[in-house]
Parts: sequence; C-alpha cells; structure tokens
Amino acid sequence: MHPRSIIPTWQGLKFQKALVMHISSSFVAPVAIAALLALSACAGDRSAPLDAGQRMSARGESIAGRGAAWSDGQRDVEQGGERLRKSDARIADAERDLRRASDAMAKAERQIATAQAARLAAAEQVAAGTAQMRRAEADYGDIRQLPSAMDPQ
Repeated sequence: MHPRSIIPTWQGLKFQKALVMHISSSFVAPVAIAALLALSACAGDRSAPLDAGQRMSARGESIAGRGAAWSDGQRDVEQGGERLRKSDARIADAERDLRRASDAMAKAERQIATAQAARLAAAEQVAAGTAQMRRAEADYGDIRQLPSAMDPQ
C-alpha cells in the first residue's frame, strides 16, 4: 500500500470541512459530526489497493511537490547569488575605502612630522632671537654706562 494513501487529500479535507459547516447549522450536528469522524477514521484504514487513477494522482502530487521544492531551491540559489554579488561589491568598496583612509592617514602622519619639525625650528628661532635681544639689551646697558659722546659744556 502506498504511504500517501492513508493521508486524506486536501480536496477531501476541504469537502469534509464544508460538510461540517453545513451540518453544524442544523439541529443534527452532533450526530452528523460523529458519523463523519467515524467515516474518516475508516477511510484512513482502508486496505483496498489503489486503482490506476489514484496511483497516477498520488504520483502527480509527489512529483508536483518535488517540482515546487526544486523551484523554491532555484529561487533561493538566484537570490543567494545576487546577495553574494552585492556583498562582494560592498566588500570591495570597503577595502577601497580602507586603502584610501590608510593613504590619508599616512599623509596626515607625514604632515604632522613636518609640522613638528617646523615647530621645533621655530622654537629654536624664538630662543635664539630672545638670546640676541638679551645680548643687545646688555650691550645697550654697557653703552649707557660709558661717558657721553658729546662733551658736556
């Protein structure tokens, strides 16, 4: 016996639901529902072999299920491939940005080193100028101590 033969088909379940909804609106609902459940239980336990049409239908459902699964898998492969391409592009962009940032950082470090060297030279120039001014003041003080260049009369 085919394993799918004991599973009620969707159409069978749909019919049973419609029948239950129709019967529930009447006053014999409890009896009808019990009979329907008993018949459903018996239908699942049938041991009669499937005829050719039933076997073809079951095989068609099985094939359709596999076809749908294959189509779903194909869609997932296409979507995953597109996501991979986008991720690769984002990685390449980020790596390019990182290289640019690294180059910019190296340039900034060179600029800092140049500015620090210029600052040191400027500080030395300030120190030398300050020393020169002090020498000039001292020399001026010495000159003022000397007698006047003009004879006082």
